[in-house]
Amino acid sequence: MAKTYDVIVVGAGPAGLVAAKVAGENGLDVALLERKSNPTVIDKVCGGSLLSANEYFHHDLYRRNIRDKCICFPSHGFSVKYDGPYRDVYCSYFYSPNGYRMQAGVCEEQKRKGDYGKVTTRLDMEVLFRCLLEEVKAYSVDVLPGVNVEKVTTLANKVRVDGGGQSFEGRYLIAADGVNSRVAQVAGFNKARTYYCQLRAISNYMSGVGLPDPDATHTVFGFTKDGPAWSLVFPRPAEGEYTLVVLTIHPNVDLEAAESYFTKEAFCAPWFKNARKLRSFSVNENCYTPIVEACRDRVVIAGDVGATQELEITGSMICGWKAGHAVSVALQEENLGLEVTAISQFANWWKEAYVNYYSPDVYMKNWALPFILTEPEEIDYLFSLMKEPMPPCFNPYTMGVYLGQAMGKVMPTIQQRRPEMLQKLGKMGLSFSEIIADVTKISKPIS
Repeated sequence: MAKTYDVIVVGAGPAGLVAAKVAGENGLDVALLERKSNPTVIDKVCGGSLLSANEYFHHDLYRRNIRDKCICFPSHGFSVKYDGPYRDVYCSYFYSPNGYRMQAGVCEEQKRKGDYGKVTTRLDMEVLFRCLLEEVKAYSVDVLPGVNVEKVTTLANKVRVDGGGQSFEGRYLIAADGVNSRVAQVAGFNKARTYYCQLRAISNYMSGVGLPDPDATHTVFGFTKDGPAWSLVFPRPAEGEYTLVVLTIHPNVDLEAAESYFTKEAFCAPWFKNARKLRSFSVNENCYTPIVEACRDRVVIAGDVGATQELEITGSMICGWKAGHAVSVALQEENLGLEVTAISQFANWWKEAYVNYYSPDVYMKNWALPFILTEPEEIDYLFSLMKEPMPPCFNPYTMGVYLGQAMGKVMPTIQQRRPEMLQKLGKMGLSFSEIIADVTKISKPIS
């Protein structure tokens, strides 16, 4: 017999935990289903970044309230508990295959601004999950780990969820189970989406890394024999620790071989001479155009479920907060016999705040350059010209604008000296789907 609740939340990530907390705080009977046996343990690649620290991101300017141990979202009017460590990052460096560097921000200048000079903050995700889980349990939410959703069925005025040999029924279901959402797939949300590619990554927590600047993020463009790959290195909140992420959107690239290239052969190999691996992770993420309609048949999507790749931690928590309140108000409207408007209001908010506001093309074109300039020497030449620092930034949407502006300044030189490169760079005006059409043909989404 199915267990019955007011609300079922699937997924105990940032969006799901906040949604469950809000629904429980509003006095609802809530079940939080999570596929992992321990919701607080990180088991896949995660940068642990709070974006963006120096500009609006998802229509808010988050604040760290270290005094009272919480992270605040003042524009939306809520906060979440966090009693763990932080590590600030002040600028971003980007390297061509042979080490030419362009940068967003100047670290020393940003550091002189103190707390307002950071572009992002790294936090310990396992601590965040533990803090959120404590808040969720404080509001009598039933936390049910080890449940992998297999089926979602819409019934009269309720939703049934089956998984792990168990059944659950709720008047609403909040799908917050991440970029490869099983709920979105079985409930039909993905049918209207355009598939781009699969982003695959492996990562390691490491000690003994010798970066040129320990307070910056370092991104390196590289080419393996099978296609382009990237390495990202950034500090962790734990003293003396860093995260190395190696990723690609090309299905033929061997990630372990790419990691070996970056750490043993590339110009950046000396950074890892004394490095030691502490923990290892991997992830495969489907990249689609966004889900436009965020609600259907009493199922409400939240967080990364409907995003092009991800909303980042900040966007996911904001979305979870909005979704939790939406179903809470909708149930109150139903109980009072009023017209139900809260769900449509949430759907409209999703369209206005994300789908129509943020361009998936801008976001995904962060990965486009090696599919346009396909020779390492071409990217070396481009980066060698871009000597003026861009504004400090860690917003993937704004960064695309800054990169475009920086490239525009060197186009006259490229036109004069390398007209064949200028012709290639003209492809940046194409849609991302057109740029990576050959990749999409040989790539398949995880079902």
